[in-house]
Amino acid sequence: MKNQTLVKNSKVPFLLLPSRLLLFLVFQLGIAAILNSFEESVKYWILIATMTNITSILFLYLLLKKEQIRFFTIFSFSKHHWKKDLLIFLALTLLCGPLVFLPNMLLSNYFWGDMAIPTNMLFQTLPMGLVTILLILFPITIALAELYTYFGYIMPRIANSLKRKWIAILLPVIFLSIQHCTLPLILDPKFILYRALMFLPFALLIGISIYKRPRLFPYFAIMHGIMDFFTVVMYFQIK
Repeated sequence: MKNQTLVKNSKVPFLLLPSRLLLFLVFQLGIAAILNSFEESVKYWILIATMTNITSILFLYLLLKKEQIRFFTIFSFSKHHWKKDLLIFLALTLLCGPLVFLPNMLLSNYFWGDMAIPTNMLFQTLPMGLVTILLILFPITIALAELYTYFGYIMPRIANSLKRKWIAILLPVIFLSIQHCTLPLILDPKFILYRALMFLPFALLIGISIYKRPRLFPYFAIMHGIMDFFTVVMYFQIK
């Protein structure tokens, strides 16, 4: 009961909402200072995301420790409901592809008339040694950090604090989407808007699904890690 009262009265979930957006920017500025080039820092966005993930995991671990909650508890599968949970998740995955691809296609064509332009802005040549390391670190850390931050930690605690439960869904969804403005930060208004909006429908699907059925969280976390494994694989195709 003490932990529940602490969570309900805490401002931490609200303060945590912009944390990843700001961390992306801080780490990019740090890399820009090392390289003495802001433009060159853009290409290291996967490294920046991984560093942010590690920081987010540390934040979550410390916050959960105060609540006497084990970090990996949320990743457990229900022994009694896993079959139904899996079927629901598989049905939802049929929506994931269109919700990821269509906004990207529509926004790219609207702003540039060509999907290849923002893709080429994102995926630039990196040292293959670094890419190989990130092939392991990025998917694992993203699976443990991103959805956990927004929907595993923030969303249920805001829901516990507010009467209007829809706000508990909307705020994490919005911040999950707009965090991409600084991943990476490219000083082009079109690119910033493109990054802010491209994941909004996908984030909304995940947010509503986990809010309605929290047991789906580990399924979405694993899916997220797998998706971003193939994001890193794209670097091996750059010539």
